[in-house]
Amino acid sequence: MKRKAWYAVGLLAAVGIGFGLFQVVNVFNPKRSDGEVLVKAFNSSGAAVVEVNINAYASDTGMFLGEEEVMRIVTSLAEGIELDFDGAERIENFSDDYNQLSVTGKNVDGYGTVIIAHSMDFTGIEEGPGGFETNIVVDVVLDDNIKELPYMEDRIRMLVEEHMQGVRTTSCIVGSYAESIPEDNMDAIIGSIFQSIEAKEVERAICDDFLSVSAYTPRIGDHIEMGDERINLNVAMRYNSYEGRTYIWLGSPVITLEY
Repeated sequence: MKRKAWYAVGLLAAVGIGFGLFQVVNVFNPKRSDGEVLVKAFNSSGAAVVEVNINAYASDTGMFLGEEEVMRIVTSLAEGIELDFDGAERIENFSDDYNQLSVTGKNVDGYGTVIIAHSMDFTGIEEGPGGFETNIVVDVVLDDNIKELPYMEDRIRMLVEEHMQGVRTTSCIVGSYAESIPEDNMDAIIGSIFQSIEAKEVERAICDDFLSVSAYTPRIGDHIEMGDERINLNVAMRYNSYEGRTYIWLGSPVITLEY
């Protein structure tokens, strides 16, 4: 059971990358994040769209699901996102105290999709945490179809909420410029983004050619708390010397993609 539990944690590690970077308290406003606001913010950057990502995560520590229920949830989510369940790549692990199923593939629109549901029973572990834990993760890559972000964000949230409450949704847009952008110009671009959606800078990190700035805007509902501050927007920029391009990431409430 111990090995299985760590395997499950590994599957979900990407979900918490952005939150770990800022050492934040995981507190979400019950309102949904407005994908249209994030799209407007990105459009003010002047960058070309590279990739759009949506990640939904829900967790419940009060229940343990059997194999049939885990299977039902994943097949239902796959149907809702129009992913061919039978044709998707599967990873499954079913036992008395651990049930996990993940499917990976492309839906009818060609969007890369990952759906994971797993449930653990810790009651039989000596000196363990006890209790149960069940998690659902849905991750969808829209390629460069930025116009679909608001609709797909709402759709994915609604689909997950049919099975578990307390869904946390993060959206991220990756863009690029075909040139090296000096730090002063990066500041100007980020300032323009913040101005377009009434965002206020909260904190920044600078390391060599990498700049990351977190902010808060009242125009986005979801937020996380960092000390006494709220944040619901994260912008990062980095120059890639190998490609000769500067990349920009916009995430709400934070960036959960590797950058």
